[in-house]
Amino acid sequence: MSKTLILAEKPSVGRDLARHLGAKNRREGYIEGDKYIITWALGHLVGLADPEKYDEKYSKWRLNTLPMMPEKMKTVILPGARKQFSAVKKQLLRKDVDKIIIATDAGREGELVARWIIDKAGAKKPMYRLWISAQTDKAIRDGMAQLQPAAKYDNLAASALARAEADWLVGLNITRALTTRFNAQLSAGRVQTPTLAMIVAREEAIARFKATPYYVITANGAGVRWEWQGKDGNRIYSEEAAQALINKLRDQTGRITGIKEKKRKVNPPLLYDLTTLQRDANARQGMSPKDTLHQLQRLYEVHKLVTYPRTDSRHLTEDLAASMPDRLAALRSGPYGAVVKEIISQKAQLPAGFYNNAKVSDHHALLPTEVRPGSADLNQHEHFIYKLIVERFLGAFLGPAEVQDTSFEAEVAGERFTAKGEVTLNSGWRAVAQAEAATVESDEDESPVQALPRLDKGQALKGLAFSKNERRTRPPHRFSEGTLLAAMENPQAFVDDAHANKILKESGGIGTPATRADIIEKLFKNFYITKEGKSILPTAKGRQLIDLVPADLRSPLLTAQWEERLAAIAKGQEDPAAFDTDMRHFASDLVQAVKKSEAIFKHDNETSTPCPDCGKLLLAVEGKRGKLRVCPDPACGYRETVSQKTGARCPQCRKPLVIIQKDGHKLYACNSCGFRDRFDRFNDKHKGGQKSTRRDVAAYQKKQAKEKDIGANAFADAWAAALKNKDN
Repeated sequence: MSKTLILAEKPSVGRDLARHLGAKNRREGYIEGDKYIITWALGHLVGLADPEKYDEKYSKWRLNTLPMMPEKMKTVILPGARKQFSAVKKQLLRKDVDKIIIATDAGREGELVARWIIDKAGAKKPMYRLWISAQTDKAIRDGMAQLQPAAKYDNLAASALARAEADWLVGLNITRALTTRFNAQLSAGRVQTPTLAMIVAREEAIARFKATPYYVITANGAGVRWEWQGKDGNRIYSEEAAQALINKLRDQTGRITGIKEKKRKVNPPLLYDLTTLQRDANARQGMSPKDTLHQLQRLYEVHKLVTYPRTDSRHLTEDLAASMPDRLAALRSGPYGAVVKEIISQKAQLPAGFYNNAKVSDHHALLPTEVRPGSADLNQHEHFIYKLIVERFLGAFLGPAEVQDTSFEAEVAGERFTAKGEVTLNSGWRAVAQAEAATVESDEDESPVQALPRLDKGQALKGLAFSKNERRTRPPHRFSEGTLLAAMENPQAFVDDAHANKILKESGGIGTPATRADIIEKLFKNFYITKEGKSILPTAKGRQLIDLVPADLRSPLLTAQWEERLAAIAKGQEDPAAFDTDMRHFASDLVQAVKKSEAIFKHDNETSTPCPDCGKLLLAVEGKRGKLRVCPDPACGYRETVSQKTGARCPQCRKPLVIIQKDGHKLYACNSCGFRDRFDRFNDKHKGGQKSTRRDVAAYQKKQAKEKDIGANAFADAWAAALKNKDN
């Protein structure tokens, strides 16, 4: 009896497919049933070969061997993946398998995962594509009923391959060129370099900025805060002029000269795509984009509560309208039951503007699935992310919020004053959902919105108290991870060209929703950027790199042009061979530019400690998770941890602890009060496992409060006492 082989991207997805299709016999690397064999990758099992696989001369990094231009790109089984690849290959080549269904993630990268594996295994059998946006039984059932020939996605696979090969040609060549030319661990790429360039440009703008003092005149009276308005706004740049105005106004009676009331509607925001969700999670709870994606992926794969995470669309396809009752029904018995019952009783529908087939590429906006969330065991962050998605979804059904804006205008001694207020008449979507977090920050002073009393036109204003408020113009804000994501999605402000801006807007910016979080993490890992609180700053290494990289690679336009051409390849509108030729020329030009450069790279973080492996002086670097010393020679690669950040708190002063090495021992250390304790003894007393993380501390705190009835606030005292009494 012939069988069908289904290739999933991850084991968890494979198990879901097997459960739905009745395959129960678990084997090493696959699950088998009467009709189906389900196997899986572990992400990528196959990838492009490293340079040394093409020629032995590339095994050492030398400038004179560049550029590297293999005539035909090779693929290899990735390190650590051979066992699973062998299991997959064996199933693909089974004689009783007469059909292959590709069930990897429905997108460009998922297509490449499957095609490389099937090609490397040498399987030549009819192939079909399972394209689904959720891991629920219903989504799988509907997808299996609508399988498409894999050939329909050949252009998408060609686009994925073109992207991978171009990144190899450009990324590896420019990285080796920079590293060998300047004798430093330097790397560059079409997405990370323009992202870093934006951060550096912002820091330079801040450094150039010169704050200018100015004054704002306000008055308090009749229960209202009034603000002076001149011909050119509310700012006065001369202290003498501001004081003269205060003197003129003092003890004067004013009169209300105008009252304006206007009702307006505030439409609900569109549903989330990945980038918008990452921005909101960062702004509201400080979650990194990578962590947001991780939690979202778990909601999709493990809990089956949301649709496909790596989406770049905020709209829905029209066929999804029929699924809305099921999605609402799944939320009816939970904390949103009252809202759902209201939506159902009013027969509310999603606004027509939320449906737009033309604005959905591979996947629609994020939605809750028809799975009931009640039984899901969600962690704190998973619950927060799910809450954002559900509230955005339900809020859309509740329609616009209705607001009445009120503005007063008054005259005092011939000078104009205004006050603004707002009253919500109908909460609409605001009753359940939050507005999007701000991602664009301004130094403009906006009049505060206040609750205004009832006043009449012509009414006198007596006993006004006037104030002169000194302020200073503010420099541009440093990026947070959330605002950096927004800049990557809309980098037009960094390109002074109308046509280029049009390309950037149409291409969706630099990077993709699926890759932007990893790009930011990579910049941290390479010590090109660091954080102060929520603010991102470039390091000296990052600033120097931008000066060393050829100008073409610094512009956001480059990656946008790539994405535009890759999208054309996916639609069958461009020849991949022409793109490959252009990328080879571009990579070669970049290498030549670096070879001709007369710039000098200076390590400003050199220590007096020699590398134990090669003798070069180690560099002191501040990583995202602590301080390290690393060897400047990329061929050596030695690194050691100086101090590592932790989630544990000092039992004496409650400040964050770090882990340091001293006299061969691992110590917890507090940089504030000087507390020290050996790592092993500390964890013996406070059973948090191998690492004392913030979650471990919270668990210990809860246990103390429950067992000893001492209350959560006494946690620090109990911990300190336990440490004091320990056996030294």
